[in-house]
Amino acid sequence: MSRIPLAVRVFVARRAHHRCEYCRSSEECTGQAFTVDHILAEALGGTDSPDNLGWCCFWCNAFKQARREARDPISGEIVALYHPRLDRWTDHFRWSRGALTILGRTPTGRATIDALRLNRPTLVRARRAWGKQAKHPR
Repeated sequence: MSRIPLAVRVFVARRAHHRCEYCRSSEECTGQAFTVDHILAEALGGTDSPDNLGWCCFWCNAFKQARREARDPISGEIVALYHPRLDRWTDHFRWSRGALTILGRTPTGRATIDALRLNRPTLVRARRAWGKQAKHPR
């Protein structure tokens, strides 16, 4: 059971429209319960404030862990990961033609895609199926 109060969890989920704020998958499509993510991990000084909480699927949460930075695969530079409360998703990412993969527009976008594996094969296959059912969470 989460120690984040239910009212806060409900607020965070609604604010995110019940979609993972990283890979954009929806709870409805996955059939899985998502979780509250501490964007800045508690171990690094993050709080339980809604400004530091995001809605996250299990896999993005597992790949992100306590990280707040990752390496941009193009420049090799260490950059901040995407921050759902401070950054706009569309500033850092865009959908590929057919919307099967997420493409990075910025070093932060590219680093986040790699670190959280936002184009993992199972997710790309799921996006294809969601698109055929008009359920793609763009």
